[in-house]
Amino acid sequence: MIFNRLFCNRGILFQNFRQHGWLGILYLITLLFSLPLYIATAHRDIPQQITSLFQANGETHILFAITFPVAMGIFLFRYMQSGAPSDLFHGLPLKRKHLLTVNLLSGFGMILIPIWITTAITGWVWAAQDHMAFIFDGSEIWMWGLSMSIYSLFMFMLTVAVGMCIGQSVLQGLTVYAILLLPVVFWFIFTLHLQHYLLGYPYGDMNSYAEKISLVLRMGSINLIPVIRLELIIYSALAILFIPLAYVLYAKRKVESATQAITFTLVKPIFRFGLTFTLVLIGGAYFTVIAPPGSTGWTIFGYILGGIVGYIVAEMIIRKTWLIWNVRLLPKLALYGLLSALILYVPVADWNGYAARVPEVNDVKSIKLGGDRYTYVNGVNQKMDDHPFYSDSPEFLGAVLALHQKIIDSDLPLLDPVNPDDDYDEYVYISYKLNNGKVMKRKYQIPETEFRQELMALKQLEDYKKVAYDTYKLDEDILSIGIRSTISSYRKIYIGSPDQVREFKELLKQDILDQTYEEQRSPWQSFANAEINQESHSKDPYQPRDMWSYEIKPSYDRVIGWLKENKLYDQLLVTADEIASAQFVKQEINSPGNPQWVYAQPEYIDGSLGSSKQVATKNKKMISDLLERQRSGERTEKATVYQIKLNAIRGENIYMMLKEEDLTEEMKAILSEK
Repeated sequence: MIFNRLFCNRGILFQNFRQHGWLGILYLITLLFSLPLYIATAHRDIPQQITSLFQANGETHILFAITFPVAMGIFLFRYMQSGAPSDLFHGLPLKRKHLLTVNLLSGFGMILIPIWITTAITGWVWAAQDHMAFIFDGSEIWMWGLSMSIYSLFMFMLTVAVGMCIGQSVLQGLTVYAILLLPVVFWFIFTLHLQHYLLGYPYGDMNSYAEKISLVLRMGSINLIPVIRLELIIYSALAILFIPLAYVLYAKRKVESATQAITFTLVKPIFRFGLTFTLVLIGGAYFTVIAPPGSTGWTIFGYILGGIVGYIVAEMIIRKTWLIWNVRLLPKLALYGLLSALILYVPVADWNGYAARVPEVNDVKSIKLGGDRYTYVNGVNQKMDDHPFYSDSPEFLGAVLALHQKIIDSDLPLLDPVNPDDDYDEYVYISYKLNNGKVMKRKYQIPETEFRQELMALKQLEDYKKVAYDTYKLDEDILSIGIRSTISSYRKIYIGSPDQVREFKELLKQDILDQTYEEQRSPWQSFANAEINQESHSKDPYQPRDMWSYEIKPSYDRVIGWLKENKLYDQLLVTADEIASAQFVKQEINSPGNPQWVYAQPEYIDGSLGSSKQVATKNKKMISDLLERQRSGERTEKATVYQIKLNAIRGENIYMMLKEEDLTEEMKAILSEK
């Protein structure tokens, strides 16, 4: 009886639903339109197998989960942020814990009832309809309801807890979303800072975790990256933690703090520093992006300017006036600036040993080159097990450690993360699995010419080629193989015989593992591409096969010999008799200090890019020579290249590029004559 009268006061409860119940009704309507109505009316010729209901319009579900509960938290506790309503409610014969309890129960009801009504209707739609655009298990319906409940309750309790520390409703809402975005801003911009000043920082893979630390980013990835149990546990724990925190803060909050920006003195320095440091990071990142390459001074200027602006804005918000100037302003600004500078400096300081650390060979259990890999299964992007990509071969470990030590000893300049130097054309991503169970990662971009000896020793090892060229897939069962010419997509063959498939994949694996360092860096275009097809682990009818692609390089003698033996080679060839003529256009590259990529450009011959005179020939021998060699794109400051078009008698024309030194004597002769 006492509980019903005090903790669950029916008068306030009914008043909340009369005054704010429209939010719950609107939440229900939007959820019904975004899930059960969506899956009931969607049409697909082939139904899509999904493992989560968030794969069906999931970004809309998350959008509603991060907006409606925030609005409910603001409206239900609006009385705390206004002077007269605050006096009225706190003058009632109810303790604060009773007021808070009944308002929390109102919010929980307005959130959970719409979610579970939607869950029940979705279950009815799933059971009643025989042919739906999405195929899923009944357990996914309950998982959706549980996930939406946890996300929504987290947002509601975060809003309530923030409201205890903020005295204005608008600022309360802005602060809630600022807290959600702060980890993202800190993650990306601080990562940019580390990439800029910390040699070896593995910035690439870190971004793949960013969408998991904020529900705002989760909205964009929920349909590709499934909801995981740990994620729900963390949000549940935070939502539960905010409940006693709200009671403690509400008990200590002063009634007269209504309309104040910050209600607790202790929170004010936290707010000041949070906003100041955020603006420090944003200012540094902005000037890093717009500054000329190598202009470190502009980045430092951005940090300083951002810190000044951030502190001034924070002070204006707290005092609710722009008249903030006094004798204590500059000392406080200097203190916050010093603290921000320490946070920026300590992680990248030389004395912490991060950049110079190379593990001892006795401390290394195994090594992997390259970042994390992902595979698409049942409409979900999943991280692959990386155990097969690690090697404990002593020779491989020694080669990687030697390369790593050379990188450290060479004292490479730190690269500009916004304007990287393309002369640093080799990416080295090392993951050390240490004997103590930890994983040490380093990532570098280095110039191949300076590290050729170490790279050659590494890349000629079989353990490197197995991972770099995915030869482990060739050890698995393969259903069929499709091969397509690189110069004509119409030239293709199909290998379906189990014996031929087995022979081909064994020869392809041997050719890949026998590549020399020079063959791996060959500038010549591949002869063809082989696409292997395997049984799919996915239930999705749109993904009936797993497919992997491999190059067939001109140096793969075993594979090319096998294709000739089985009378398949000629089916991939384009012969000179099928080409009516060849056109040449000279292209001069002369841009010292500004290297550019040069590749086959149809616009150079067919469009208006080429200003040089075109030279044409019908010489079959010359055309035959062209069909045997095509250069892939390359980056250069100064070169003479020829854009070439082979005019086919039937079918698509062929475009290619050769450098001047690639031309035969006959080609040079005809080009010099005209």
